[in-house]
Amino acid sequence: PALPSDSVRAGPMGPVSPAPALAGAAAALLYGTVAVAMGFVNKAVMNVYGLRESNFILLAQMVATVVLMSLLRDVLGVVSFPAINPAQARRLAPVAILYNANVAFALASLGRVSIPTYNAVKRLTPAVVMACNRAWRLAPDPSRAKALSVAVIVLGCVVAGAGDLEFDLGGYVSGFASCLLQAAYLIAVDRTGAERGVGSAELMTYNALLSAPLLLLATVATGELSAGVARVTRGVAESDGGFLATFASALFAGALLNFSLFLCTLANSALTTTVVGVLKGVASTLLGFFLLGGVKMSGMHVAGIAANTAGGIAYTVASQAEKRRARAAFPK
Repeated sequence: PALPSDSVRAGPMGPVSPAPALAGAAAALLYGTVAVAMGFVNKAVMNVYGLRESNFILLAQMVATVVLMSLLRDVLGVVSFPAINPAQARRLAPVAILYNANVAFALASLGRVSIPTYNAVKRLTPAVVMACNRAWRLAPDPSRAKALSVAVIVLGCVVAGAGDLEFDLGGYVSGFASCLLQAAYLIAVDRTGAERGVGSAELMTYNALLSAPLLLLATVATGELSAGVARVTRGVAESDGGFLATFASALFAGALLNFSLFLCTLANSALTTTVVGVLKGVASTLLGFFLLGGVKMSGMHVAGIAANTAGGIAYTVASQAEKRRARAAFPK
């Protein structure tokens, strides 16, 4: 998901006052933990337990999201958002499809490459956005600091790929396709304002409802639906507790990630959420070298990922510095 804006949306009961320091720290820790765990849970479902059908996983996640949002709104009353209406659905359909296509390719990439490599490829998204903005003159040229950091990200990814002892072309292509789609999503949201005024829970519900029919068609056409159902059915029949627990975690990981991201921003600030996101990327990359089978390391691969990660941190620092200068120049 895109990072929340600096202005936090009101909660279901109206504007919410800032949380105490302890609650803010707990919210940041929850977001960081969930964000790191999500990649490993999806990776475990696909590589450890053999459910390689990434589109089936995404379809199951969308169905679980609709069920969860309905339960939270209609039964528990925890969240509040308007009833689904066709006009809003038409307005959100293009960005919802782009968002979920991005996630679909991201899952496909995650199933084929290591988590450090996946993180390195996904960090190319700012480079794609920057290239699109430059090609179609959608935004002013980036600052020198941002341009240099993106150059380091790209160079690091190239070096990491050249030194990857487990190089999987399909995994890299899927990851880059995800970057292209994520860039298209971010540009579409920025240019159309399609998501303006839409709450997090409402947006999650629309995303799930609009993408589920297309995912169903895709899984039926590719045979992933029958294969995925067979694998889940076998897990239930064999009472495979490890698989069932991991699959259930994967189903609700997306919803929990969005909730924890929103909670972290609400309890702290968008800057805190951004910093936690950067730390999450570093932690996920380091853990990915050793967990779930680890990585066959080479010096070039490690050096490339290290440079790529450093470039990602530098890009975030430069972006936040620009935002601070803009707020100082044009205070509200």
